[in-house]
Amino acid sequence: MKKILIIILSIIALNSCGDPVPTDYIPQNYLEAALLVGQPIDNIILMRSQPINAVFDYEKSLIRDAEVIITGDDKEFKLRIDPTGTRGYYSNEDYIIKSNTRYNIEIRMPDGTTITGTTLTPDIVNWVRDLPNTIQYPIDTVKKASTDTLIWDGIPTPIDEGAIKSSGYWGVSVKALDTLEYGIYLENVPNSEKNRRLYNSFSSSSNEWRYKELAQWGVIPNSKTPVVWNFFKWYGLHEIAIYNMDNNYLKWFFQRVVQSEYDQNLSTVEGNGIGVFGSMYAIRDTFFLVKNQP
Repeated sequence: MKKILIIILSIIALNSCGDPVPTDYIPQNYLEAALLVGQPIDNIILMRSQPINAVFDYEKSLIRDAEVIITGDDKEFKLRIDPTGTRGYYSNEDYIIKSNTRYNIEIRMPDGTTITGTTLTPDIVNWVRDLPNTIQYPIDTVKKASTDTLIWDGIPTPIDEGAIKSSGYWGVSVKALDTLEYGIYLENVPNSEKNRRLYNSFSSSSNEWRYKELAQWGVIPNSKTPVVWNFFKWYGLHEIAIYNMDNNYLKWFFQRVVQSEYDQNLSTVEGNGIGVFGSMYAIRDTFFLVKNQP
């Protein structure tokens, strides 16, 4: 029986010699681009994907020799590339992205293929009630009752596609602006006291990496929210931002925040590439989160 099994396995191995290696990988062009209303055209990132069985190299993934053109508002912008890769492709012209305006992107690759996409920029957003300058983290870390509520006004982009159906979603982010200093921001008695991490039910020794990511993201279907204490990773100075996103960027946002993986079916560009070309409007404010104990 052992001899028969060896013969069978040998035949299978010989017949499979012409098959491609299971780790063969065909790279794809990947676009990550968002136009921010009220800001210039910047940070258009074009990359080539890399296999998961190799160490990711951001510098090698960047595509720097494409021709990137954005049109809209009866104008055409031929973008430049930042050689360092920090900004990606950007416009050197003195132009600010407008709300409720359609913009198109066309990327001409060196091999003659193209990547195209279109976005309709969303409506502007305004604060109705923003956060106070200082917020006290609850002394009672069990109940954590919150009385501070953010309220804003605007028209979110409605959604009626696939499994996502809503009158609109808003993006929310909270970012720690200084993980080192604390005391220098105190209004009454500035001192040399240092900042420290904030531990909650999501904290554990297995996810120390989460403190290196200074921002926390989320999506909500309404235009007001109380302070969510589990959003915070540090005490001290923070920035809060509310985003009104077009459908393209909202799809990408759901993939990154909810799925944490890319779904090619939700790509919003066409041609020889995958990714997103979307737009959003953002309002921001800063506040200081006071430690619940020294």
